Amino acid sequence: MRLLVSFLLAGLITDGEAQNWHGPHPWRANAVVDGRARDYNNEYFLHAFSYRHLINQPSPIEEGIRGTAGSLTSDRLYMDFRYQQSFAFDDPDQAFTLDIQRAEDFDGSYERQLVGFRQTLAQRWQLSLQGDVFSDKSLTDIYFGARRLHSEGSWLQLSLVLPNAYFNDKTDSQSELIDEPRTLFAQWHQQHTPWASTTLSVNHTPDATLDDRTQGDRVSSRQTRVALRYRVQKGNWQLQTDLNGEHTRRQHQLDERPAPQAFRRDMASLTLAVRYWPHRWQPQVGARYFWLDEDGWFGRELNGNGEVSRQEPMLFGGMSLSLSDTQRLAPTVYLSRPRVEQTVNSLRWRDRDDHGFVGKLSVPWHITVSKQNGAVLSIVPSMRLHRFAFGGGNVQLHWPL
Repeated sequence: MRLLVSFLLAGLITDGEAQNWHGPHPWRANAVVDGRARDYNNEYFLHAFSYRHLINQPSPIEEGIRGTAGSLTSDRLYMDFRYQQSFAFDDPDQAFTLDIQRAEDFDGSYERQLVGFRQTLAQRWQLSLQGDVFSDKSLTDIYFGARRLHSEGSWLQLSLVLPNAYFNDKTDSQSELIDEPRTLFAQWHQQHTPWASTTLSVNHTPDATLDDRTQGDRVSSRQTRVALRYRVQKGNWQLQTDLNGEHTRRQHQLDERPAPQAFRRDMASLTLAVRYWPHRWQPQVGARYFWLDEDGWFGRELNGNGEVSRQEPMLFGGMSLSLSDTQRLAPTVYLSRPRVEQTVNSLRWRDRDDHGFVGKLSVPWHITVSKQNGAVLSIVPSMRLHRFAFGGGNVQLHWPL
């Protein structure tokens, strides 16, 4: 019983972002050419943040099943799912690895199915080879990784990803990679004590150029994503800080337009959350600031130019109410006042000038479905606070392995 309660308490400081920022995020052709189809309304990031992973075990850097899916609109679903597991051989220094992902970023949805092999050397180094394999061989991504293991569960990892590694040799189209993409990923995880850790992840794709003859677009792009997480428990308090940022630049040469069309995206978010765990309700409060600035040619999905500026401060707070040894309710209130300015020259999105209050009340119902594994199923109904309406449903599953 005490072990189960300790697990629940440890997992209740939740993610600071809906996206997974702590893994390799390689270049994608459809991202740089098409861009995103979705028009973000003034509630989008309120909903997406409330659908972040509410149980932190497994964390983004641990093995297990980690999934969340929530309703954004009547016809759109937000999803962030990852199943990651290693299968050891008879020789424990060797393992088959499986990593299945389904999620979205600011350029739309993506899926990855990584299969590979890992070799441990001298209990200090882990070398890995993985592939995101498709029936169309031209779309295959190759991942090379090296991780230096340190004491107390700390490590330094370096990865090189070759997106669409065989594209020029295997494609049956007239398209061509002029400057082949390479994505570099570095991660430093330091376990300071059993109650304090820092994780820093950097994902960088230098200049890459694709001449897409199907879409009539020769596009050059580069991108950098950075994420920092700090977790600590001091005395009766648990604190988590998440800082994330993205810097994206693209240059499109469209067949129908003689002048180059540029695109830029700059994004940053900071989330702070603190919980007083000895109290029977384990109250939690937090603050978040989200900033997104985009302008230029958004891609073939929008097929037009636009300018987007979003600044979204948010306060949130909640508590955890025990129903039984295996069930808890965790009602949480989210209050935000987004400032959204958007102008586009396309009928697919609408112009926006929103500066009003938005809020929602979520009531997560956490059910421990496997005490042995610490697996938790979460069912999360919600209600909007800025108007009387259902706020969307969310289902989550977290199963450490």
